[in-house]
This record gives sequence, structure tokens and C-alpha cells, in this order.
Amino acid sequence: MKIPVSWLKDFVDLENITVNRLCEALVSVGFEVEEVIELGREISNVVVGEIISMEKHPDADKLKVCRVDVGKEVLQIVTAATNVKTGDKIPLALNGATLAGGTVIKNGKLRGVASNGMMCGGEELGICEDQYAGASVDGVLILEQNAEVGRDIKEIVGLDECVIDVAVTFNRPDCNSVVGIAREAAVALGRKFTPPETDFETVEEISTRQYVNVDVRDAELCPAYFMQAAEVKIEPSPLWMRRRLHAAGLRGINNIVDVTNYVLLEVGQPMHAFDYKEISDKTIVVRRARKGETIIPLNEKEYGLDENILVIADKSRPVGLAGVMGGLNSGIKPDTSTVLLEAAEFNRENIRRTSRRLGIRSDSSARFEKGVDSCTAHLGLMRALHLISKLKCGRIAADTIESLSHEIKEREIKFHYSRVKNLLGIDIPQSESKKILENLGIKTVFEGQTLKCFAPAYRRDLESDCDIIEEIIRVYGYDKIVSSYLENTVPTYGGKTSAQELCDRVKNIAVGLGYNQITTYSFGGKQFFDKAVSDGNSDSEKCIKIVNPLGEELSLMRRSLIAHMCEALSVNLSRKNENLSLFEIAKVYLAENLPLTELPEERETLCMATDVGDFFKLKSDVMTLLDNFNVDAVFTRSVVKCLHPGISADITDENGNCLGFLGELHPTVCANFEINKRVYVAQIDLEKLKESKKQKSKYVPIPRYPSVDRDIAVVVNVDVAAADVIDTIKQSCKLCESVELFDVYRGEQIGKDEKSMALSLKFRNKDKTLNDEEVEPQIKRALRALGERFNARLR
Repeated sequence: MKIPVSWLKDFVDLENITVNRLCEALVSVGFEVEEVIELGREISNVVVGEIISMEKHPDADKLKVCRVDVGKEVLQIVTAATNVKTGDKIPLALNGATLAGGTVIKNGKLRGVASNGMMCGGEELGICEDQYAGASVDGVLILEQNAEVGRDIKEIVGLDECVIDVAVTFNRPDCNSVVGIAREAAVALGRKFTPPETDFETVEEISTRQYVNVDVRDAELCPAYFMQAAEVKIEPSPLWMRRRLHAAGLRGINNIVDVTNYVLLEVGQPMHAFDYKEISDKTIVVRRARKGETIIPLNEKEYGLDENILVIADKSRPVGLAGVMGGLNSGIKPDTSTVLLEAAEFNRENIRRTSRRLGIRSDSSARFEKGVDSCTAHLGLMRALHLISKLKCGRIAADTIESLSHEIKEREIKFHYSRVKNLLGIDIPQSESKKILENLGIKTVFEGQTLKCFAPAYRRDLESDCDIIEEIIRVYGYDKIVSSYLENTVPTYGGKTSAQELCDRVKNIAVGLGYNQITTYSFGGKQFFDKAVSDGNSDSEKCIKIVNPLGEELSLMRRSLIAHMCEALSVNLSRKNENLSLFEIAKVYLAENLPLTELPEERETLCMATDVGDFFKLKSDVMTLLDNFNVDAVFTRSVVKCLHPGISADITDENGNCLGFLGELHPTVCANFEINKRVYVAQIDLEKLKESKKQKSKYVPIPRYPSVDRDIAVVVNVDVAAADVIDTIKQSCKLCESVELFDVYRGEQIGKDEKSMALSLKFRNKDKTLNDEEVEPQIKRALRALGERFNARLR
């Protein structure tokens, strides 16, 4: 909203207050000043001059040589203007002056005669008729004779004005006016606020009810309606009013229309003036429009109406769109002699819908959409009548017609004063709070520690104690709030949960092993999950079904990460991205019963995959991970359907808890996902891994005595697992420190269903150095145990 500073001065003392200080004060209490506009910013070094003589130019018939008094000196000016004469006072641009549009004036010669300036018209000064009479004349602007010679022209034509453009939040419709902003400025600056004058003289012989009857048929859409008649004389409004309207963005029309526009800007109340002679049967009806009715508003376009639109009508037709725009048929005309002044409160939702439905946006509808209360409507009418009386342009009726569906009264808000400190965290003296609220127009009474406030009717935004406290602190100063803890608060430091720390630790290990993290969807379809098992049956009936899936292919929550990992491998390999090592940490969703009777179990799971190396490379990576968690893992033959039956293993801890599995991806699964090379995958339940983690590591000193190494090769059946062979050797040899498998051979030199396993055995005694005589019995004991359990023989 654009507000001339001179207008604010009518209601608040701004003496010794600069525009910058005023803007800072408004910002401090919650208003945004979007722009400061100096009307005469482009105009400089232009003064009032008086023509004291005028002669013909010696070499040009259309030019005149004038001598112009500018106060300190008399200048010679050459002009072609035809509307000037001796004795006229005119705007004179001196040497170096700047005009509207940035034009700079310099001394020069016209047809050989020196000219020390230029006479200006309204166009050169950037003004119109609303700012000074005669500004639109094609020629030099003739000033009034009382204009002081040598005075800055900006003071004469109203260009010394400064306008501030203030953004008002939607919850403060009471500040969509000069008076509202003046009230806030007074509080922010600690100055006195002077309310607008509303006194006026009436004529007892004239009665509004003699002129018109008012019938409000829809009190829900029109809670308050005020009307008063006046006999008027239509003429131009005074210069001071036209200047203020122009500075705020409105043009002057005539005294009555300008009064309604002036009140709109000054107190925020949209008004309308009806030409009485255009109202049929002396009746004003506030009603919903009838289907099929039409109206031509002041914008001279015809609109069709319906039952959802509120109109102001007479007995036969609509004469105005309530809260949006008056009708062309009832507008003020040059011969209007009696007007009916209307001020009302309309339902803001209905006004918004009407404005959008018809595509009409006006200053009135903009304010009604934000909310105009009954109190402001009555104030607006009284202020308009005061201005008519002040301008002496009408005789005002002695009575006002009022239609109110509710009483105009203050709202009481009461609360214990300790709430202020509880919400703000600081102590504000009661006297300071009372002063702030009283200055804002909120009557305040302290009854002990109870604060009782009476919010004025125009402050609809004040509904609870929080609103009152906000009013106090925005004036007292947000910068005075000191950071503090809430009562009974124990400060804590932010951190990650143990589950998050576990995932981070696993990520770091996987990245350190050369793996890259991927992220995939948590859902899929039956066909998708069936591709990830060798027999084509993934038990998808155990998956949780999504109620509103994006599609059938994304309708089930996953129970394993393998399918999505296979898809990632397939996509990368098809694009020649080889030497892959990928991992994903995500949840799998395991239901106890289907359909669900309780929330499913969501288990954090790790999936690893690589096409680098072989089964033992992946096993080594998995063991590195397990070692970091101090888990002694046991690897046993696996029957997981996504893995190769002979190159796979289940991972269990020393207590027999299954942690996951690893192995080569089954050839059928590879074919399903179009993976054309051998890849290896592993899946580990991280929650079980966490449970299996040893809390303490046992210290083992560095051996003092050397070990003795022996290699053996044994022939066993192809179905014998290496882990079982290693466990048997360790159990039979007390001095055997470690056993490692370093080769497996199958060929013609051994049986068809047999294989040769080459093993490296390490023996050590912590108390002495072993010799061959002590090691040989250990090897024989190991071979005997293998023979008894697996029918193994030494190769």
C-alpha cells in the first residue's frame, strides 16, 4: 500500500523524524517497507520565476526574448511558448537543472540570442492535473500569482512529497489504511496517535429514511450495512485531496467519488455513493442475485449473475456488485444532486468468490477479501460525512440507516501474566506491557497477576493470550529475547542411534574393500522376485502387498535384497561397466501373519555383490567384515535357491545363529537377469550381526616360539565340505594352530566322485619349540580322524 508521508502526519507527530527512521520503525513492529518513492527525485534546480518583460526575437518571428526574475537575479530566457505574458509566474529550469526523464538543461543560444534557462510545462515536470491545475496544457505551466518568486518548484506543485510502499500481512486488514499504519508508527516511535475527525453538521429537515428504505435479506453475507443521504453539488475536489489520491495511485474524478476513494485509503473502508435519482421506488435491497440477471458495472462490461453473488439492488434491478464494484446505472454524474452513501461489512469469502467468478479485481474487493469489520464500516461512513461537511459540498441528512446482525463490541481476553514469561523466556514489566497495549488501542487492566485485555472490534486477529503476547513482544523488541532452555529441560547433544552407527561402520568397511553403494526401491512384483530364484518360485505370497501400488510390478514389499542387486548388476554389465563391486544397506519386510494383524518386522540387511575374482574373494571380504565385529563365523553348505548349489555357504556364528549366506549366483538366475558372466553375492542380517558381536576382544600375546608348518593332501568324496575337514583336523590336534585350504583338485588321477584337498597346517606350542618327533604324531592323529569320519586317504 502506497502512503504519502504528509498524510501520515495528520495522525501522528513526525517532527524531526526522517523517512528512513520512519521506515525502520515500521519494520521493527512487523511491517515490510518495499519501496520509498520521492515524487520529485528527478527534478532539481527548477524555481518559480516571474516574467517582467517580453520582446520579439530579432531574427525569429515565433520566438520571444523574456526577462525573468528568479529572486536573486534576472535572467534572459528565449521561448517559443504562446501562452505566457508579462506578469505570469512560471517554472524556470536554471542552468544545470534536471527534468523528468533525466533531461539536463544548459545555457545556450537560440538564433544568436543567449537563453539562460528554460520555461517548463507540466510534462517537463512530470505532473498531471491532479497535482497542479493547468499541468496538462500544451505549453508553459502558469502558476498561481501567490507563488513565491525563487522558491523551489517542487514545493509549489507537490513534488516535495515522499511516498512509502508498505506490505501488509493478510492477518492485519486493519493496517490496510493510512490510519492503521499511522497507529503502528506512533507506537513504534513513541509518539501520540490522533484519530481521524468524524464530526459533521446535519440538516434536521433532511432524513435518510425519507429518501430510501433499506432491506438486508442475507445477514450472513452482509452482517452490517450503513447508509446515509446527502444533498450535494458535484464539482472538482480540492487540490490537496487530489494530490494525496494521486500519490497513492488513484486519479481524481469529482468531489463525492474522491471522498469515497479518500476514505478507502485513509481508514480502509470501501464505500459507494449511489445517485438517488437512479434508485427506483426509493428502495435498496441487499440480496443474492437471481439466475439470469445481468449488470454493467463501472468498467462498462456486462456480466451474467447467479445465486452465489451478492448484489445491491433496487426494486427492479441490481445497481451494484456488493463489495466489488458499483453499477454504471447508479454512478455519480455531473447532474447528481442527492447521493446515498453506503458503508458495509460483507462476507470476505463470498467477495473473493464473486471477484474470481466475474474476473473483476478492484481496490474495494481487495480489502473486503482480507476482511473489513463493522466498526471500520461505521467509521468510514462518519469520516466521509465529515469530509463532505469540511468541503462544504453537501447538506447531510440527520439520521443513519443501520442494519446490524451483531453488536459492535470489544473482545475480552484474560490470562495470567506469567504466560508472558513462559512463552517469551524474559521478564517484561507489567507497566511496560500495559503501555504498549494501550498505545495499540487495546484497553488493559491488571487484576493482581491477571491481565485483562479488551481488543477493539477492528482487531479481529486478536483471539487468544498468544496474540496479545505477540503484540507486546513485537513492540518491546524481538532483539531483547535471550536464548534460554525451557523449564525442566535437560540439554542433550545430538548423535546417531546404535543402528545408524552400525550402518555407518559397515559402509566404511565395504567402501574400504572397494565396494560402491547403491540404493534401490523397497518394493517389486511377483515376476520380478521369481526371477531371483532358481526354481521360479520366490514364495511371493509371503510378501506384504501394498494397498495402493503404482502398478503390479511394484505391488509387493521385498523380503530379500538379492533381486534388486541382480537387476543393478545386469544394468551395469549391459553397459560394459565391468569389475563391479556393489553393496546396499536397506530394510527387508517380514510379516508374522498375512494379511497383516500387526506391523511387520523391518530388518536392516546388507547385500554385497561382485564379478571380480571368485567365491573365495567374496568370502575373504565377508570374513574381513565379520572380523571387524569380532564374530567367529562358521561356513556350511547352503541350500538358498538363488545360489549355485556347490559354490555357496550359509554364515553362522559360534552359537549356531544364521547371519546370512554367500556364494556364486545360480546360472538360472543369471540367465533370468541376462547376466552373462559369473558373479558372487552375499546377504547378511545386520541386526543378527550386531547381536553376535563380541563386546570384548581377548588379548593374545605375540608367540615367543616359532611354528612348524606342514602341507598335506587328502582325497575325499566330492560332497565333503572343506569346513568340515578343517574342523575335524582342529578337533583332533591340540597343537594345530590353524588350517588353511589352498587347493582343490578333481581329475583322472583320482576317483570320479572324489576330490583332492591340499591343506596347510600350522603347529605351535606356547611353552617351547616343537620338533619333528612331536609334530608327526599330530599329523597321524589328524589323518586317522579324517579317515574315520570321511573315509579320507592321504594322496
